[in-house]
Amino acid sequence: METFAVTRTEIEEVAIAALVAHGATPANARPVGRAMALAEAEGNTVCGLFYLPHFCAHLTSGKVDGRAVPQVTGTGGVVCVDAAMGFAHAAYEAGLPALLAAVAKQGVAAMSIAQSYNALALGHFVRPLAEHGLVALALSNAPASVAPPGAQAPIFGTNPLAWAAPLAGGPPVVVDQSMSAVTKTAILLRQATGQALEPGWGQDAMGRPTTDPATALAGSLLPAGGQKGANIALLAEILSAALSGSALSMGASPLSAPEGGPPRLGQFVLVLDPGRFSPLFAVAMTTLAAQIAALGLRLPGTRTPHDQASLPALLWQQALALTGSMR
Repeated sequence: METFAVTRTEIEEVAIAALVAHGATPANARPVGRAMALAEAEGNTVCGLFYLPHFCAHLTSGKVDGRAVPQVTGTGGVVCVDAAMGFAHAAYEAGLPALLAAVAKQGVAAMSIAQSYNALALGHFVRPLAEHGLVALALSNAPASVAPPGAQAPIFGTNPLAWAAPLAGGPPVVVDQSMSAVTKTAILLRQATGQALEPGWGQDAMGRPTTDPATALAGSLLPAGGQKGANIALLAEILSAALSGSALSMGASPLSAPEGGPPRLGQFVLVLDPGRFSPLFAVAMTTLAAQIAALGLRLPGTRTPHDQASLPALLWQQALALTGSMR
């Protein structure tokens, strides 16, 4: 497969240009393009340029409002952002100053984002907070595609969860994972390349295990960790969708097609100042990191993103075409 070495800056610029060409304002396109470029630099291809054609098609069809202006309200330690059917990343950036002000004042603060869209990699929401010395947790719901083992209809979305914690003298610890065994995008990629699924990834419409991508997409994905994972997906559903007044996963329109109207997804971000809880937090984190390293293990999320990514030629050419220029 032919590949191109492309810098992170180039990926970001092309993604922004493509989104603007399809109706997004530069202010709304910038955080999305930045997120896609960072995902590619991290090697997280399922949250990178793979989504750019979908986002552009959704801008054209009105599934996401690229000109939306997020509205921020709240009181005390609660920040509420109405994404107004626009991008989750723009809504997050709109509410971030109020969230940081609240946690600085009170030590604990939470932000809900309502009537939103695909948040891509939630780790990008929490890592900057940890880089500022905070502990952060983020959750999102997604259109229904996941069901507990044996269930005959999807109940939850992949409902990703991410958290981050600061580590003195190094990058923060970051965990970012969906509550399905794998993301729906991973299933779609297996289908596109004619590859079978791994056991435990999906089940058919009758709740029977399958390794066929098309059958799993017609049935449901399986949660990570069986029923325990389904319980955490339920928590994500409550905190991100129910708490914000967004669409529940079973009522959210699919992200895989331009039809169906806005998905009206929700996100939730919780932030804590560890210094308000214990002066020993930093020491404890350093000790914990040393104990894990002594076992020959690596803390999650501590790798530094690369300055460039190796992209499939077809993917990069498609991204360039979406800008209206092959450059």
